[in-house]
Amino acid sequence: MSVVPKKEYTLLWWTKWFDQDRYEDVIVDNCGLPYTCRNTLDRSKYKDARLILFHDWHPNDLPPRKDVDNNSKAWVRNSAEKPETYAYQQYYISLFSYKFTYHFSSDFVMTYFTAGTTKPNSFINLVSRPPLRTIEQKNRYRQSGFHPADRRPLAPVAWIVSNCKASNGRHLMVKQLLKYIDIDIYGRCISNRPWPKKMLDNNSQIDMPDEELVGHYKFYLAIENSNCEDYVTEKLERTFGAGAVPVVDGPDDYSRFMPSPRSLIRYDDHGSPRKLAQFLKYLDQNDTAYQEYLTYRTPRSPNNTDAQGNVLIQSPETFNQDYRERLSPWFVDNWDLDRTGLFNKTTEWLSTDGPTRTTRAKYGMQWGPDLDGGMCAACRVAHELTEGSRTLSPSNRLTIDQTCKFRKFYYTSWIISFYPYLTLLILCSVLALLFLLLTKTGRAIIFYLIRKIWTLLIMVRERLTKTKRSEYHEFSMEDRR
Repeated sequence: MSVVPKKEYTLLWWTKWFDQDRYEDVIVDNCGLPYTCRNTLDRSKYKDARLILFHDWHPNDLPPRKDVDNNSKAWVRNSAEKPETYAYQQYYISLFSYKFTYHFSSDFVMTYFTAGTTKPNSFINLVSRPPLRTIEQKNRYRQSGFHPADRRPLAPVAWIVSNCKASNGRHLMVKQLLKYIDIDIYGRCISNRPWPKKMLDNNSQIDMPDEELVGHYKFYLAIENSNCEDYVTEKLERTFGAGAVPVVDGPDDYSRFMPSPRSLIRYDDHGSPRKLAQFLKYLDQNDTAYQEYLTYRTPRSPNNTDAQGNVLIQSPETFNQDYRERLSPWFVDNWDLDRTGLFNKTTEWLSTDGPTRTTRAKYGMQWGPDLDGGMCAACRVAHELTEGSRTLSPSNRLTIDQTCKFRKFYYTSWIISFYPYLTLLILCSVLALLFLLLTKTGRAIIFYLIRKIWTLLIMVRERLTKTKRSEYHEFSMEDRR
């Protein structure tokens, strides 16, 4: 008996993903649906597609507007970035019918994390596995560095950063934090330590992977570049994967991303860089108190480590068997896809709308808040629009996202501290300007400069006029010849 192939629908990407063909020809077929979808950048498929997805935005390169106006096509805004990057004018944002972003209110949710337990790097597996380094090892690194070829002692805190223009001014806060506690900073923004090398068995060296680097430290600054609702990125994923304790600043509510009430440290719980530094120093000097932030993880054992003591990160079955008992119920409800039924044991958290809804409650399917789940949801909408079981309405259009708090750390004293030379230059310029404007000598200097500039302009004009006359004379002589 032959197998009847599933009907296929088109998900047309009008723009590339950061100039990459990331989704080209990717099939969406792991959703438990009786049909599939195919992602494509081929604009010749436009006629067949009902969903048109945009990762980038070029106002001069858009599909026909009439198809949006008559509701025959639906535009989807896809982004993993904070909203202000895409703060279009309301006119343009209102052309979109669906949102495919990290925000849990999105029509198709796509966070920086992976749901379920089948993939080694899924969120549940990252927080279940033992830390890559023990507390005893981290204490040694604090004294002797990464390895014999790099013996500079490590700070208790690490930060990897490349963006020194964060909209919330996080770099200003970290500069203040540096006054009270040592931080090893890697990257292009206020870096104070070169990227370490990893020693290989053949005595060669390579750049140490991010996660391995972070694993040597007790704390890592997983602070976002914007304070937006649900905006939590790979910074937290990296920290949990390494087994360091994350120091976070981002959305007001981290509950979806907290495997345990004591799994991360929030800047806002301490209120100032000085108080935060005092608390981190206390934990750094008290192993028992520090360990309380790691108790939700599976302890090390011969079953989940190799002969050299390395965690078997590619074998999650060695450490994730009891995650439903170890991790907070709300965290499990958000990220667990393997249990039968829509909900786990905290159905009282779930509602038909609002921030306490999981993606499984939103979709009514076992789809998580990750790329796979978002693709499944988009595929279902493409099917429904094509088959006529869903209709578009002009009233169902996007509006500009207002969930972000901008310039959180932009205190005048912090800005001056971060940019001392620029501040001095501006101050001197202001004083010079005031001198010129408010003193008799200054005004005389201004008038003198104005006369000199005016005289210079007249001389330049006369020279240009003379040059043009000379060229005209030579041209006339040539003509006569």
